Amino acid sequence: MTFVIEAHGHMELPVLMSAARVFVGSFIQTEENTCQAPYSKQVSVISTVNPPISQDTTRNACRSGTSDCFVTVTTIKRLRIQGDIWQETDTISEHIPLHEVRRVLKQQLHIILSRETGIEYPWGALTGVRPTQIAREVIGKVANLAQQPAQIKANAINELVDYWRLSVPKARLAVETALAEESILSRIEKDNNHCLLYVGLPFCPSRCLYCSFITQDARRHGASLDKYVEAVIQEAQGVFTDSFTGRIAAVYYGGGTPTSLPVPLFRRYLEGILAVAPLGEDVELTMEAGRPDTIDREKLEISREFGFHKICINPQTMHDETLRRIGRGHTVEETVKAFHLARSMGFDDINMDLIAGLPGENATKLLDSLSRVIELGPENITLHTLAVKKGSYLDQMLVDRDVLLPDQALIDAVERAHALLREHGYAPYYLYRQQNCRSGLENTGFTRDGRGSLYNVAMMSDQVPVIGLGSGSSSKAIVEGKAKRLYNPKDLLVYIERVDEQIVKKRAIFSSQ
Repeated sequence: MTFVIEAHGHMELPVLMSAARVFVGSFIQTEENTCQAPYSKQVSVISTVNPPISQDTTRNACRSGTSDCFVTVTTIKRLRIQGDIWQETDTISEHIPLHEVRRVLKQQLHIILSRETGIEYPWGALTGVRPTQIAREVIGKVANLAQQPAQIKANAINELVDYWRLSVPKARLAVETALAEESILSRIEKDNNHCLLYVGLPFCPSRCLYCSFITQDARRHGASLDKYVEAVIQEAQGVFTDSFTGRIAAVYYGGGTPTSLPVPLFRRYLEGILAVAPLGEDVELTMEAGRPDTIDREKLEISREFGFHKICINPQTMHDETLRRIGRGHTVEETVKAFHLARSMGFDDINMDLIAGLPGENATKLLDSLSRVIELGPENITLHTLAVKKGSYLDQMLVDRDVLLPDQALIDAVERAHALLREHGYAPYYLYRQQNCRSGLENTGFTRDGRGSLYNVAMMSDQVPVIGLGSGSSSKAIVEGKAKRLYNPKDLLVYIERVDEQIVKKRAIFSSQ
């Protein structure tokens, strides 16, 4: 028996397959507008747009974000009783502007599948990576109907719960974080050609169990390190010429682990790029010193010398047995020592990452890790949820995909962690989601004393251009209010060989930035 989805009047079957996968499993496309998956009974879902629309029409309308045309989207679920006899058991229909069609197709299918399977995800029908984008739209809509901020928040939360089927805690989180993001984004003068700079280094001391990045072992690729650093500097020099008129509001050195470079090369990596980058006044500079075993006094001194005031020291967990299990290669003691070293050298804006749902960990271990990090007192704590990323060791090992279904114990543990953070003065300021996250949960940045990362918020907003340097990095130009993306090759040697091509492409899309 099978679960069949048919698309009538539109060409968005891949969108429907993606939305249905988290309930039923992987679908196979059998015809141009039909897909199916094994199921316990014979079910058919018919997704219709009337009047019919082409794929180009849908794409252009969704990209524009506005439309004067309206269509009716209807999703019908049928159950086969016997033979060719089918019974219609669920229907949703809505008359909407054309530019909302993809969003509503997914929303309707999600609701029908949730009713059919009994599976309820905490983020409901919000399947994208940026739930705060929807929250901001909802806030803007309800603001026309209410004057008091408290009432606007309450109305927005209610709409997210009623229409998008979010749990109440996630609706509150989305609204609170959306408002915080808007406040942080107001620090950027969008009419003053401000942009962001990301510099990526695909080297780490070891590869973590859950990592899907193409990362190299820095200790075994000495020759590649030199060539790579020089290629990134060459890319920076080629992009930041006199024709580039933007001013950089925030710089993020990420990876990988930039601090895995040897000291002389680490200095060269910072100096060569920052010497040509057009930094704005009060620029935010962040160093992803994520692996505590790569942090030492000399690298921290170099970071301070070049103006980095935000650093990331990421334990992921405060349990040594888990660190060994996930391939981190450092200890809890090294994390604590690295934190105290950074503090002693004057770093007063430190972020620490933790991951909920790690193999072998339960709520008790998560909350114990969080309590120990809170005791250290970093200005920012980012709580991630484990994502099973394609190509990671974890993905290759995982046989039971039910681990991705809602796990109430994990959902409750994350809520308890959020409550603990709030009790200690931390508030959410940054939020995004990933595919294949356990329980369909999220990654949330918490901050205190207004120390949230401008880079993190602006990078996710599609409101600010991003120049990405290095292999695997992505760049984003904002053209007529829409994001136009450009990707560097992920393969290290291919990137080095084609760096001149990347310079030409970036000059073309950023010449007016």
